[in-house]
Amino acid sequence: MTNLNWYYAHLRWAVMVEGKEGLRHWVESVHMFRSESYDMAFRQALEIGYRNERSWKDGRRLVVQRLAAVVTLDCLGDDPRQLQVDLGHRKPEAHLPFEHVFDPEGVEPAPFF
Repeated sequence: MTNLNWYYAHLRWAVMVEGKEGLRHWVESVHMFRSESYDMAFRQALEIGYRNERSWKDGRRLVVQRLAAVVTLDCLGDDPRQLQVDLGHRKPEAHLPFEHVFDPEGVEPAPFF
């Protein structure tokens, strides 16, 4: 029996408009799936990305959504219940003094999906 691990892939597509506009915006999503190896997981992430490419007309202009990158690909191991995904650092949007008191129990979390 093959040992399958869980993988986490962050994918990015470019939404491109023909003509002078070019890049309109980025579309990003995260996918979790099982795979036999890192190399196989990378190929699976690419397949997911290419499957989600599409095109449509916006008036007379062609718009295409093209896979731009597999931004990150991480092996989560064989048991995702024991998972921690570090999301890195972010610059603050506003100044908070050292004495600021946070209230994590008083703020209802927003759903991710």
